[in-house]
Amino acid sequence: MNAKKRGAGITVLIVKISAMGDIVHTFPLVHAIKTGFPDSTVEWVVSDGYVDLARLSPYVDRVIAFRRKRWAGWWRPGVMRELYQFARKIREREYDAVIDLQGLLRSGLVTFAARARKKIGFSYAREGAHFFYNDKIVASDQNVHAIDRYMSSLPKIGIEKSGKVEYGVRIPEEEMEWVKSALPSEPYVVINPNARWRTKRWPIEKFGMVMANLNEREGLRCVITGGPDDVERGERLARLTGSFATDLTNSGGFPRLAAIIAGSVGMITNDSGPMHLAVALNRPVIAIFGPTDPEKTGPYGEGHQVVKADVECSPCYKRRCPLAHECMEGLDPADVLDAWNKVKPETGKKNG
Repeated sequence: MNAKKRGAGITVLIVKISAMGDIVHTFPLVHAIKTGFPDSTVEWVVSDGYVDLARLSPYVDRVIAFRRKRWAGWWRPGVMRELYQFARKIREREYDAVIDLQGLLRSGLVTFAARARKKIGFSYAREGAHFFYNDKIVASDQNVHAIDRYMSSLPKIGIEKSGKVEYGVRIPEEEMEWVKSALPSEPYVVINPNARWRTKRWPIEKFGMVMANLNEREGLRCVITGGPDDVERGERLARLTGSFATDLTNSGGFPRLAAIIAGSVGMITNDSGPMHLAVALNRPVIAIFGPTDPEKTGPYGEGHQVVKADVECSPCYKRRCPLAHECMEGLDPADVLDAWNKVKPETGKKNG
C-alpha cells in the first residue's frame, strides 16, 4: 500500500505556538502534508498573536488560538474555564496524528489533551514535553536548520521527504491593493532594522548609510517595516534618511507586512521573523547576524546572503552583551552593500 493510499483523509494537528520565524518555518511542512495527502485535514494550534500569520498558509483547514500570555496566569478569574473550553475544542476531533514542533511543557500538554493515535515530537524536547509523545523523532544532528528539523516529522505520518521546500503563502488581495495605493510605483527595498533581542539589532545609523547608498546609486525607495514595539526605531531611521524613505512601521498586521514584502525587490534585515517571511515570499534577503547562528535560523535556501562578523564569541545567544557588541558594531555598511550586489535583481537606475 503506497503512502498516499495509507494517508487518504488523514487528520493532523500541528502544535507550533510561537514565534514568528518558527511559524513561517512550519509552512513547508503544512504544504508537504497537503501535497502528500491532498484529502487530508490540517489544523494548527498557534498563539493568538500569530493566528493571522498562520492563516497565510492556504493549506491550513483550521487555526486554533492558544492564549499564551493570558493563560500563563492560570489562577486569574475565568482562565480555568477558558482552558477547559480550549481543551474541549481540540478534543472535538480524533486526529490521526499530533505533531508537536514547539517541544515545551505547554505544547506537550496540548498534545496530551488531544485525541490522537500518534503523538509525535522530538526526543530532545524540553520541560518534560517528550513524556507526552508515543512516537519520538530522534535527530542525529540537532544543529540543522529549523525547516529541516520540522520536515523530519513527515516519515512519521507516511510521507517521504523529497528535499523540495515550498511555503505556499497566499496574501489577501485587499492587502496587495493597499500597498499599491500606499506606495509610489517606483521599485523599493524593505528595510527591517528591528529584532526582539537588543543584541540582534544592527545600529540604526549604519542602516541609514546603506539606505542612502541604495537610493543614490540605484534609485531605490526604502520602506521601513516593524511592529508596535518598533515605532521609535522606525521614526529615528526615517528622520535620518529623509524623503526617499517611507516608514510603514506598525501599519498593519502580518497579511499587510507580507504584501509590503511581496511588492519589494528584496529585504535588508536583522535576524528576525520578517526575514523568514521574505524568504517564504521568494524575495532576496540580506540577513545581518550577530549573536545567533545562521546555520540554524538563517534565510533558508539559495538567493540570499548572510553578513556576519568573524568574532570568537559568536554565536553566544545572549540577549545582553557583556562585551562591546563587536559582532554587530564591527559590521560595516560596505559589507552589507557588497552582499546586496550579489543578490539584487536587475532594477533601478545604474550609475557609472
